[in-house]
Amino acid sequence: MNNPIENGAVVIDGERIVWVGEAQLLPPHYNANEYELIDLPGRSIMPGLVDGHTHISFGESRSEEENALYTPVEFRAIKALYYSKKVLQAGVTSAFDAATTYAVAQAVRDAIDSGMYPGPRFTVSGKQITNRQGLEDSFPSNMEFPPGQAAVLVKTKSDLVEAVRLQVKEEVDAIKVSGSNDNLITPDALGVSAFTLEELQIIANETHRLGKICSIHARSTESARDAALAGFDNIFHASYLDEAGIEACLKNNCVITPTLTLLVNLIEADTAMAGASSSSAFKREVEAASKNLRKAYDAGVPLLAGSESGWSPVPYGNWHAREMQIFVDILGMSPLEAIHANTLAVTRLMPRYKNDIGKLEAGRLADILVLPGDPTKDITLLQKPSRFDYIFQGGQPIDRTPLPTRKRRWYERTKTFLAGLYVYNEETGQGQLID
Repeated sequence: MNNPIENGAVVIDGERIVWVGEAQLLPPHYNANEYELIDLPGRSIMPGLVDGHTHISFGESRSEEENALYTPVEFRAIKALYYSKKVLQAGVTSAFDAATTYAVAQAVRDAIDSGMYPGPRFTVSGKQITNRQGLEDSFPSNMEFPPGQAAVLVKTKSDLVEAVRLQVKEEVDAIKVSGSNDNLITPDALGVSAFTLEELQIIANETHRLGKICSIHARSTESARDAALAGFDNIFHASYLDEAGIEACLKNNCVITPTLTLLVNLIEADTAMAGASSSSAFKREVEAASKNLRKAYDAGVPLLAGSESGWSPVPYGNWHAREMQIFVDILGMSPLEAIHANTLAVTRLMPRYKNDIGKLEAGRLADILVLPGDPTKDITLLQKPSRFDYIFQGGQPIDRTPLPTRKRRWYERTKTFLAGLYVYNEETGQGQLID
């Protein structure tokens, strides 16, 4: 991690950076006759953000039912392209998609890569692999597993290998596993893992044999520890990781993408709606994460920043830079460490672009942000993309014209009369809404 350069300059030629250094040392052959000069004093120049946890196919779903059961796949894909531009306009020039409905994420990645639509450089997972104890098997057992669920249900060990091989055939960049069921995490954090250690090793070994990386949703102690022991490349959340899990991460070169933004947003939104937050489970997890993840970081486990944009608590284009502030405020990182976690560090999840993005360096792609002020002194500046002077992707300033607000279609909604029961209160003689 390098210290910032005071009075620096960056030279772009085509889609790549060709020189970085102190402005006074700029080689004379980069002259104004051949290059356009952009001189903005008091600004910071930095790499474009790399969001380590997105779901571009989810469309800001407000419930599991909406995501798995409603909205035609064709409309999901069109929505995802619309939202991809919003993500790019927030300064996210590359992103890791952690799980998709249908094959929407692959289609969006390919449409962007082929120059058809603007958006981040996506590295994508397919449907996450779940079993009966996984987070995604959330519907009644007497109904068919929903085809729109962002998961594939496996029942045997041989299913594990077939699921990995099929997704690789369908050209995913990464395999994702549903390693814990959040509803089964007990107060002492000893919730079980959805898969056995042997099963996780089967997945990791087959994934790596086929040249892909593997990630896992793992909040509980056992699921995070076993994933690290199995050699998973990336663990999402890991809030209840223990000392053995930290040792396994270090031994097997695992990284952690905490994605605390979702939890913090849920706590704050609940407080705003109800006056006093009832999100005790979310608060308990954030408190645990603040201790366990700091231990992991101090031990040398890399932490990556991701937003989990795609669900309604984390709308696209709004919260991609908040994880950095959370890393500073809750995990005690310096602003520069947090910026590293949202740029170069995330390239660990993006093998196709690993040496091309995340850093201002000659030879890398010119994905660059120019913004007023110094984010190493005020990390919240990165949450104000409308104030950025420029967002470059591949050397070209992106179109930052705000997108029109779209209308939600009837089939995107879960029909709910009230979020509770409207009961008669004998004392007041009036109706009262209760859970």
